[in-house]
Amino acid sequence: MANLVQLILPSIELDLKEIAHTFSKFACNAHTICDPELRPLGTGLFPAISIINHSCVPNAVLLFEGRTAYVRALQPLSSNTEVSISYIETAATTLKRHNDLKQYFFTCTCPRCIKDSEEDALLEGYRCKDQKCDGFLLPDSGKKAYTCQKCSISRDEEEVKKVSSEILLLSDKASSFL
Repeated sequence: MANLVQLILPSIELDLKEIAHTFSKFACNAHTICDPELRPLGTGLFPAISIINHSCVPNAVLLFEGRTAYVRALQPLSSNTEVSISYIETAATTLKRHNDLKQYFFTCTCPRCIKDSEEDALLEGYRCKDQKCDGFLLPDSGKKAYTCQKCSISRDEEEVKKVSSEILLLSDKASSFL
């Protein structure tokens, strides 16, 4: 087979590094084309859309109608506002989102990723350790602890990291079944 390729294309010199570099650029800038039910149909390269930055709190979404891509604002945007979309599932924990973004070779610095917030605590599901309480643990500034917003029971940072790691492992295991 290699001889056949050399016979047909004798003057082409293949640079494997250049090929790998080109495929890497494609992988980072391509978009999964989905149907209205968000089922993947294929992959497309849309250069104008590829320059839109990521945020875990995006102000726009990427939609497809057939082979045409549209960027739709989620709220009114002023003329000097940067448009952002999410490259990943935004409902995931911060740790999972950061892990999913590794394929894009950057670390997200959106407001949700750079600060602990009540919204993150609720989204990440740090429940109170008291089974009778339905409260959520919120970061205690300066104490490196999390305190339940209902009953005031605290968990230290190490305890929360352990729970977070367990959740991530279970999430990855569940994803592997899909």
